[in-house]
Amino acid sequence: MTESPVRRVLIVSHAYVDPANHGKLRALAARGLEVTLAVPQRWRDPALGARVETSWERQNGVETFPIPVRGTSPLRMRYANRALAALLRSKRPDLVHIEEEPRSAAARQVTRAALALGIPATLFTWEGSQAGGPLGRWRGRRTLRALRGALAAGEGAAAALRRDAPGLAVAVVPQFGVHVPASPAHRQHRGLAIACMGRLVRGKGLDTLLQALASNRSERWRLTIVGEGPARESLERLALELRLAPRIRWAGALPAGHVTGLWPELDVLVLPAEQSTARTERSGDLVLEAMANEVAVIGTATGVIPELVGETGLVVPAGDWSRLAEALRRVADDGIRRPLAQQARQRAMRLYSSDAVAERTITFWNSLKAPP
Repeated sequence: MTESPVRRVLIVSHAYVDPANHGKLRALAARGLEVTLAVPQRWRDPALGARVETSWERQNGVETFPIPVRGTSPLRMRYANRALAALLRSKRPDLVHIEEEPRSAAARQVTRAALALGIPATLFTWEGSQAGGPLGRWRGRRTLRALRGALAAGEGAAAALRRDAPGLAVAVVPQFGVHVPASPAHRQHRGLAIACMGRLVRGKGLDTLLQALASNRSERWRLTIVGEGPARESLERLALELRLAPRIRWAGALPAGHVTGLWPELDVLVLPAEQSTARTERSGDLVLEAMANEVAVIGTATGVIPELVGETGLVVPAGDWSRLAEALRRVADDGIRRPLAQQARQRAMRLYSSDAVAERTITFWNSLKAPP
């Protein structure tokens, strides 16, 4: 970087194929930045399986350029070299910011293309440099050495970055930020309305949640499960064995807009993950949405969950159904749940709103110095 502040930034990521994720970008543009966005021209939504086509547009201060890609997964995807180079030469940004994992082919490609034109690059990561086996970590470290700085989703990812790239400027800032409604809606209902969201795979802890709810059978509650995955059949069998099936709604995978419509119906979001992985780190987005919508959060001591909720949510040991059952009984009390949820919303507004995340991101970018 130079001593002058960043004025023009090119952000490259498949994550912004979904317009629901553009809040931070609009907030960056509102602060006077010239924001250019590069996304895959065609992409398949991994949760819904739907194909998405993007087109050029300029909206809310953000100019979007679709670029053809090869590969169908975030780690293997590569942009068309000529189109990427042409965009870099045309826009000549002060900074290129890549929101892909360090070990991904796209991160390596975009970093090299930027450096070839003398443009500094930064990166956002969920997993740091701690995943992917020896080859993936080696590739990630090579990419990190070429960067001016990196943003991490949580302290675990940040620690991995600092370990593998000593001297690299690192900060912990969420990827997207969250919309915080001026007045959260709450629909009237009986009992505790619980939700668990995420891909239905081993390690997500939904079996632990079902065991906890079975021990709370005498309480009034209902559970909505949002997500699909290979573990669904076994989880449905477990729900039947525990005699919980009539109180559970299996909603399947839902588009982001449909999930937004669920928050007014909910009292608590439970994230019972048993282990910290890149996949569980991404559950942080759901935590922030729940907090912003004044929905209480119960999570396990894994990944970014404890960092995000702070003192405004309940954190229990992973895999401990009895402690989880106890936490659910606590939030069933309005006198405990409502103050927690209100404090969580204030925390989301202060630290994790799109405006707050944009401000923290700009501050980081402008703190970077050119190498001597």
